[in-house]
Amino acid sequence: MKRMTWSTAEIQQLVALTEQYRSTGKQVKWDAICRQIQNRTLSQCKCYYSNVLKKHLDVEVRQNHMWNRIEIMALWTYCVVYNKDYAFVQKNFMSKFTVRQISSQFIQIARKQQEMLQVFKAVLEDPSSVQALSESDFNMQWWILRMACGRLGLIQEKLCYQAQGVGVNARLPADFAEIPALEAFFLDVDPHALLPAYKQEEIRRGLDAEPFYEPEYQDNFMQ
Repeated sequence: MKRMTWSTAEIQQLVALTEQYRSTGKQVKWDAICRQIQNRTLSQCKCYYSNVLKKHLDVEVRQNHMWNRIEIMALWTYCVVYNKDYAFVQKNFMSKFTVRQISSQFIQIARKQQEMLQVFKAVLEDPSSVQALSESDFNMQWWILRMACGRLGLIQEKLCYQAQGVGVNARLPADFAEIPALEAFFLDVDPHALLPAYKQEEIRRGLDAEPFYEPEYQDNFMQ
């Protein structure tokens, strides 16, 4: 009979091993994990993680930090430019966050982008449908669509160019006011004023372009 109480060392090892999968959104390979934890069966590892550890980790991710727009812009850009290498992004650019926070937030943004693309496809077919969106939804989510159609967006182009042009060890400006054109367009623009003409055409072109969202990329671990 295997003992049921987990030691601190065992818990730390289980966290470290599962985070390798959790941070990339991949399915956990329990056989591989349990081979590295001595004196624990596969069922014990899965049971302890599912019933105790995972709930704690999920709550920690949700409650630990409220992301603002600037942080999300930086997060999305770094993860795209460096091909979702969350550990590299955390170490070189966003050290105040954990790898788990970064990966979890990136996955949430990708999902939200897909949702908003569907919303604005409906707007193209029936411009009056924008009235169905609350003002808060429209104002707060438009910038997510901008990133989803990032190839055409001044913001994504500027940030990706900056990130690629200065080298992997350099940082983007912490305050994006250092990029006046970007700030003026992104932070001060009135999306309602632009939607009737310019934005509908931009959305139409953006949907035809290759987005920075990968449909096949899912948080399989959380399913």
